[in-house]
Amino acid sequence: MCNSMAPLKVETFSGVAAKSPIAQCVKAVLRRACLEKRLTVGLLPAIQYLSTNTDGALFCFTAEAPPGDSATHMQEVLLQAFCVENDIHVIKVDSPAKMMKILGCKDQTIDFNCVLVHYPYTDPFSDSQEMDMSILTEAEKDLIDHCDGSWASSQTSVIKLPEK
Repeated sequence: MCNSMAPLKVETFSGVAAKSPIAQCVKAVLRRACLEKRLTVGLLPAIQYLSTNTDGALFCFTAEAPPGDSATHMQEVLLQAFCVENDIHVIKVDSPAKMMKILGCKDQTIDFNCVLVHYPYTDPFSDSQEMDMSILTEAEKDLIDHCDGSWASSQTSVIKLPEK
């Protein structure tokens, strides 16, 4: 599904990535992590998790805070900075509702503005400081490649998640 990656096309007026294979990778990563119970959902639970497990998270998916919610926006900015500092891949998506739908949740009270994906249960670093890439799925590897490829970009693209 995610083996053949095409370069992202970014619309200059919005920074929103056009529908692309990377969106399918996001979907696959979220669903697999959900099945394996490797998720922390919600901004405050994510912050609490990261306060004690800086090496435990692989990805941090964030969606824009609602307009006018400056407190949530500030928390998101600080969380993203923390993730970057701790080598956690930050991925912006277009909709918390789409993340909720991908994960099969119907509870409207749960905050899907932030979803952390944890490493698989084995120790990702074993005896070295380098991550063991063999424990990751192809979709996770493709998503890491996408993040590494856009690391130096001054504008972070927003991945448009599939509707279904």
